Order: sequence, then C-alpha cells, then structure tokens
Amino acid sequence: MKNYSTIFFCFLFAFRMQAQTGTISGVLKDKNGSSIAFANTVLLHATDSTLVKAAITDESGKFEFENVNAGRLLFMTLQVGYKSFSKEIEFKGINYAMPDVVLDAGVVNLKEAHITATKPLIEHQVDKTVVNVENSIINTGSTAIEILKRSPGISVDNDGNISLKGKQGVLVMIDGKPTYLSASDLFTMLKNMRSDELSKIEIITNPSAKYDAAGNSGVINIKLRKKQNLGLNGSARVSYGQGVYPDFGTGINLNYRNQKFNVFGSYDYEQSFYFEKNTLLRNFQQGDDVSKFDQFTFDKARSENHSSRAGMDIFINSKHTLGVLSKVNFNTNDDKTVSTTYISKNLLTVPDSGYSTVNKSNGKWNNYSFNINHRFEMDTTGRELTTDIDFAKYENRKDFNFVTDYFSDLPGYIPYTETERNEQPATITIQSAKMDYSQPVGIKMKLEAGLKSSYVVTDNDVRYFKIIDNTDIPDTGKTNRFTYRENINAAYVSLQREFGKIQAQLGLRAEQTSAKGEQLTTNKNFTHDYLQLFPSAFLSYKPNDKNQFGLNYSRRIDRPAYEQLNPFKYYLDPRTYQEGNPDLDPQMTHSVELSHTYLDAITTTINYSHTVQAMTEISKQNEATYTTFVTTENFEAHDNYGLSVTIPYQITKWWLTSNNINVFNNQFKGLVESFEVNKRLTTYMAYTYNSIKLPRGWTVELSAYYNSKMVWATFLIDPQYSVSAGIAKSFFKDRLNLRVNINDIFKTEQSTASVKYNKIDFTFHQVQDSQFVRFHLAYNFGKRTVEQARRRNSGAQDEQNRVRTGK
Repeated sequence: MKNYSTIFFCFLFAFRMQAQTGTISGVLKDKNGSSIAFANTVLLHATDSTLVKAAITDESGKFEFENVNAGRLLFMTLQVGYKSFSKEIEFKGINYAMPDVVLDAGVVNLKEAHITATKPLIEHQVDKTVVNVENSIINTGSTAIEILKRSPGISVDNDGNISLKGKQGVLVMIDGKPTYLSASDLFTMLKNMRSDELSKIEIITNPSAKYDAAGNSGVINIKLRKKQNLGLNGSARVSYGQGVYPDFGTGINLNYRNQKFNVFGSYDYEQSFYFEKNTLLRNFQQGDDVSKFDQFTFDKARSENHSSRAGMDIFINSKHTLGVLSKVNFNTNDDKTVSTTYISKNLLTVPDSGYSTVNKSNGKWNNYSFNINHRFEMDTTGRELTTDIDFAKYENRKDFNFVTDYFSDLPGYIPYTETERNEQPATITIQSAKMDYSQPVGIKMKLEAGLKSSYVVTDNDVRYFKIIDNTDIPDTGKTNRFTYRENINAAYVSLQREFGKIQAQLGLRAEQTSAKGEQLTTNKNFTHDYLQLFPSAFLSYKPNDKNQFGLNYSRRIDRPAYEQLNPFKYYLDPRTYQEGNPDLDPQMTHSVELSHTYLDAITTTINYSHTVQAMTEISKQNEATYTTFVTTENFEAHDNYGLSVTIPYQITKWWLTSNNINVFNNQFKGLVESFEVNKRLTTYMAYTYNSIKLPRGWTVELSAYYNSKMVWATFLIDPQYSVSAGIAKSFFKDRLNLRVNINDIFKTEQSTASVKYNKIDFTFHQVQDSQFVRFHLAYNFGKRTVEQARRRNSGAQDEQNRVRTGK
C-alpha cells in the first residue's frame, strides 16, 4: 500500500438527553450465596413473551443484557438443576442493576419453555428497510438478484445495474463489507447466490459516517445466514425449479458450538439453464438516407456453481473473541448466442442484406476470500473495539469464438464469413483492514470512531485474434492490457445524543484516494489523488407515542467501477459493443431526507438528492460504419425528488399485508458530443406483500410490484410489473419444511427501453426465463433453536454477528 496520508479531525457537540436504551445486569446465586456460573437467562417482551435478549452468566455468576429498549419486560432463568425464576421489569432505558437473583434447587422441564418471534417479510425501521429472506416462502430458492427485484424501491436493469428509488450508484455490501466488484461481476455473484445463503437484506437510503462514502443512492447490505445454536446441528436442502429450462440445487450446513468455540461450514451446489431473447431495432440516418437494422438475439447458457464457507469463533474469555472465516466459490458458464441482423435501406419493408453471428463462449468465475476478526469488550460500560482484516481474490476468464456470415440479395454480392476469437482473463485482488471503536459517554451519549484502509489491484488482459486459414492472427487494434490500482484510506467519527424527545447524530468521514490506471499495450495511463470529507447529520423527534419525525443529510461519492474505466471493447457482434472510459471522474451526491412514522408502522418519506458529474451510461453510434456502442460519461447533473409511503397492516389474525408506494422524479442534464440532453420524468413504483395463514399449518404468500415508465439519462424504460406466490408447510415437528413458489405468474417481467436523441434512434426489448415453479425441501437436524439460544455464550442476539464475510 502506498500514498498514505495522515487524517486528523476533532468533532464535538453537546445536548442534554434521556436515553431510550440501556443495560440490565445482575448476579445469580444459590441459597448458600455461591455464584451460579454458566447459567441461562432471557429477557422477554412482557406483552407477548417474544424473545428480546439471551445471556449466559460468567464465572462469577454475572449476566448482562446490552442495548435494551425501554418497555415492560420479563426476566427469566431456565437452568437445569434449579427451579425457574421470573420477574417483570418496567425498564426506563437507563442502566439498571437487578438485586441478586437467588435460585432454589430443583428440576426444570426445558420442553415447556416456548420462546417464539415471527418476523414479517418486510420490516420498516427508522433508518432502514429490512427484507427478511429467511423463512420467506416466495423467496425460497430464488437468486439474490430475483429477491432484490421484488424488494421495495429497488430495480435492476438489463445490464445488472441496481437502482434504489430511481437512483443508480448503490453500494452493495455483504455482511457489512463492500464487494468492490464491477456491475457485471456483482451481477454474476448475486445471480449465483441463492436464498438459502441469505438471512436478510438491509436497504439504507441515507447511511451514517460509519459506512463507506461510496454509493450516491444508499447502501444495500446483504446479510448471510449464521448458525448460532449450541451443540451439533445443521440442515440439508434440495430444490428443483422448472421454467422454460430447469434448475437444480442442493446444500448442507453444519454447526458445532460449545462454551469455548463455534465451528461452522457449508457447501452449496447449483446448476441452471437460462435464456434471453433480445430485439434491437436501430435506424441510422446519413443525410436523407435512412438504414434500418433489425437485430434478433437468442442467448442460451448453462451455469454451474459450487460455493463453500468454513469458519470458527473462539471465545477466549468474556472480553475477547477471535474469529476466522474463509469462502470459496467456483462458477462455470457455457453460453451460445445467435444474433441475426437484417438491413433495409431507406426504410424498405423487405431487407436486402444482413449478417448472422454465432458467439460461443465459456467462462470461469472463481473467488477466494479470507477474514480474521477480533472483538474486544473493554469493560461492562459498553466500550468495544473490533478489528477486521480481509483478503480476497477474484479470477474471471471468458473465451469467445465469433463466426459471422454476411449475406445479401443484391446482384453480384458474394457471401463471405469472418471468424474471430478473443480471450479475456481478469483478476481482482483486495486487501482491507479496519478498526471500529464505540463507547458510551456517561449514560447520555455514544461515541463511535474508526479507521479503514483498502488496496485493490485489477488486471484485465483482452486478446483478439482473426482466424484466417485456421491461423490465429493477432488483432492489434482491439487487443490491450489494462491494470488499475486503488488505495483508499478512511477515518470517521460519529457522536449520538438525545435531548428530551429529540435524538441527534452527527458524523464526519474522511477518505483519501490514490488510483492509477495503465494501458500497457498503448502505454497510456492516468492517476487520481484526492482527499474528500463526507459529513452526515441525523435528527429525530418523537413528540408522543404515535408520531416520530426524522431529518437527515449526507454527502457521498461514487467512484467508477473498474470495467467502466477499462477502455476495452466487448463485442456482441461486429456492429454492437460496449466500451469503457478511462477519463471518467467520480460523482458527488448531496442527499436530504424527511420522514414521518405513525404508530411505529406507517412511514412517509420525502427525499431529494443532487449529483454533480453524474456517471451515466449512454449510447453512441457511428453512422458511417453503422455501429452502435454503449459507454459511460459524466453528465452535468442528476436531480432526484421522491415521496415514499409504507403501510404495513394486520388485517386479521391470519392475514398480514405490507405495502409500499414510491413516487420520484428524475432529471438528467448533460452534453453528449456537443448535443445537449435534458430528460425528465416522474415514475411510480408500487409493491405489496401478503402473508395468509391457512388451517392445518399451511401458509400462503402473495407479492406483486409495478414500475411505471422511467427515464435514465438517454434511456426511456417502459412500465413493468410481476406477480409471484408461494405456499409452505412444516412436518415432523417443524424439522421438515416444504415450500413451493411460482415466480412471475403472468409472464410480464419483460424489459423494453428506447433511446431517441440527436441522430440516435433505437428500441430494445428483452425477455428472460422469469416464469417458473420451484419446489424446495429442507430438513433441520440437531438441537432445537430455543434450547441452543438459551445456552449461548453471548448476551445479545445481534452480537453473534461477529464473523464477516470476505468481499
């Protein structure tokens, strides 16, 4: 790592406040006054007996529940050899030390304790929206991309670019870590990630200073499942899906946990076929002459994916926890694309010439990652220091073979064939280290600070060859090698306080970036060195139990993806390709959001963001060669205004619904080859989710979404909607789970987009294998969750998320 800079800043503000969360602690003893070590304690909601926290006493008999919300709670002990004990607590949110709890000797039947908590598919919290993937029927067997498409406010375009409330530039994280991947590589990874690997998806529209400043429209944090049960347990699953083509998946995960360590591992295998049908209609105008190109493409591919995870948590003592995690992923892809283009001059109805390209490709996408992390609980006041060190390597290789046949009905025309191939090996190596520190300041304030450094190296080597008489002839005009090195050093500080009914948080993040890109073949290079400050501010006001208001602001950066800087051309056929732009600059975004929550459920949000140097994917063409290509350039600005309303409602005891309506206006301003572009449009997005409990343990889920017409820079995207459903039932005391889901019931999940500005005039339509039925069968074995949760070595459910997945 190089080009480090020292970042120093001081940040302080003061309010008087009254805390809403605090710590409950105490000591367990027997009648003789001896401490009871490693005993099990739980906190429940007094109203419905759902689990709040679980803890185990240390060697001195002490237990502690941290970050507990104020409210009426029920404290219980459930320990073999002693009679159960319970006590109701009216917790005010201030740190509370219970009087010594004395247990009588006896026997407790653990089977009589039932602690349950059912989470809805969609949860709307003050600072984020959570999609609970685990146990969702509709999402069973789905890929991460499919789940994102069905999530409120999220859309995914034909190229895999993810938008949040109409804005691209989303920072996608896995277990709190950035992926560092290009849009295409990220799409590949998420397409091969099944719901069985996912726990939840957090959608954060305005992140705090703790998060990386990347991503102008917010953060999507994908959390993977983590087994936290005591003893030996695990699950095995198998799934089969049938659309136009089938898919198959199977997997197993194992977990062994005791008081000193936790060992876990999993293996998943997926095999699938998929297809795309694309229609591209283009008009090229040269003076008074107009040439019409009608292109029809059919792409069929077979994908095979192996993924495994293994790790260990070592509970050294009550203060120190050490964790390691490794992940390996192997993906192969065989693809055949047939693209036929018919050419008509001067808009004649009958084409007079054309060409057909057969592109056979095979690819390998491998990922190795390793993480080591340490958690240090400095004392019982809540001071904590966490450290993560990560290493990851992605290896991507694609080999293409093009055979193009040219034909024509014109007199004297002699058909001919061109044969080409190219090799595209690429690697991404990532090294990252970070430290996060947090501590309460008295009982009225919380301070968070941290440091992070990452170093990323990419190497892309594209080699083109013309094949003449079975001999490879290098095509020097297309061949190039591009390397990119990027070092980002960051520091942040954040302070939270409350003043009566007002809660405030101020944060500041500094990021120093040093980057260098080199085209080794042409000997061209560029460098970027800059230091940026990213302030953030959050303010919430709760005048009463029914209403809560929030106001927040943040400044963020979105750096170009590696493939966007790569000047190579990626061809679909001789006249259609994609090209990178090494002159692309980062974009900066200012975001403001005002929200109101009623009865902790109905949420209304008004947001505005202004992005300068907006990185925008645009289409260009060369009329002389009848060539169309896509690249990314900086527009002058992108403005986004939005209104979002979320309404969850328990219609009856057996019918739960959650609904989201999002209205936003996008405006793009910029120059494309001296032509001024100013596009503006208001878009409506609606999403509904319904869960219905039927007799005899059956559950039905139904979801639907609708997106109206949307503008994105020069692209005008037509409306899209889809309806999905699922049904589930458990057998053998909930150990065997059967789920069946139907995706895109009416086969409406199709994409149509058009571009019309200056001389460019084309329409694009895409159909994928989106309609399918999938059967999923899973069997859970080993000790049950409730008993295991009561015997954990940690006092809080969320604190078990120590192990971070590598990028």
